[in-house]
Amino acid sequence: MKKSITILFVLLFSIVESNACLNDYYSVDSQGHLHSHDDFATAFNKNFNLKLIESKLIKLEKQLETEKDYKLLSNYAVLLLKAGKTSEALAILEQLSVHHPDEYQITANLGTAYELNGEVDKALEYIKKGIELNPDSHGGSEWVHVKVLEAKQQLEKGSLYLSRNSVLNLTEDQKNDTLVRNQILIQVRERFPFSPGPNQIMSSLCIDLGDCFANTESIEFAKVLYTIAKLYYGANDELVDEKISKMVELRSEHANVRPERRTDHVNNIKIGGITYGSMLDDNNRSNHKIVWEKILTNVDELLNLVNLERIDLSSKELSTQKTKAESELMDVNEQESNKSKDADYMIYFLFGGGLALLIIALLIFKKRAKK
Repeated sequence: MKKSITILFVLLFSIVESNACLNDYYSVDSQGHLHSHDDFATAFNKNFNLKLIESKLIKLEKQLETEKDYKLLSNYAVLLLKAGKTSEALAILEQLSVHHPDEYQITANLGTAYELNGEVDKALEYIKKGIELNPDSHGGSEWVHVKVLEAKQQLEKGSLYLSRNSVLNLTEDQKNDTLVRNQILIQVRERFPFSPGPNQIMSSLCIDLGDCFANTESIEFAKVLYTIAKLYYGANDELVDEKISKMVELRSEHANVRPERRTDHVNNIKIGGITYGSMLDDNNRSNHKIVWEKILTNVDELLNLVNLERIDLSSKELSTQKTKAESELMDVNEQESNKSKDADYMIYFLFGGGLALLIIALLIFKKRAKK
């Protein structure tokens, strides 16, 4: 009996000991500095879960019927964007923006909708306005979105822009800044499912992000980002191959860099072997197709759910242009009026000065005549 108790005690102690053994993951940057592993190696979503989007749209429609909340309609439009219904989503967001011009979420969503619709100038206008309304949104990363849109504007002028520049044109200080790295990562993750390869904007962003990770946290993650830029987004082979080779070289150079041995039953494990395939996640493996017959996409009906009527934006735009033109004309007239006033003042000044000189001359002449 005592022997059985002893064996049981030993087994229980062994279980406790085994459960107490934990793994602490770490990574190495290009300078050989150690970093505790965080969640950066989570795979990127190549697409959206259409089955989930479909169920969310059905649920949101029911909420709209009872709650009549325009913010819910903005969320509905975002789901439509993700599902590929860009024109419908854009029409909804344009209407919401007229009624709620200072609502950050609507402004930012409208900027994204314009971008997906190929209207880069309008997209930039609304993304910048969104930053003014909420500069801290998305972890303060919207400056990256602005840079992307500005790069797209340059590409519209000439396709060679990214052969001489990157999207972000980062300084060395920025490449060594963990905050900048995290902000770029936020934007890359958000853009990924909207941006199937090949895509030169995304390939450039992945390279920029890889440079940041190499300098601040992980040569292994940098290497896989360069690989994604090459294999998925079609980046220039010569450029990324050189960067990939450099990461492999650094891996060997820093092979013996490791934390001090732990005495608290925690194993230190270096992050390595992150494969290209493991970093791309297919969110629609079943090839689900949304049954649009059971989803409300009529813009007028959706607006009616939040008690809004569609406004004729073309007449509003013409009115805005007219007001702007009138304002410019008033400015021109005011400038001309000011010029006219200035000319009058000059005439008065010259006339008054001349008269004063004449009076002084007469007084002098009269004084001399008396002598």
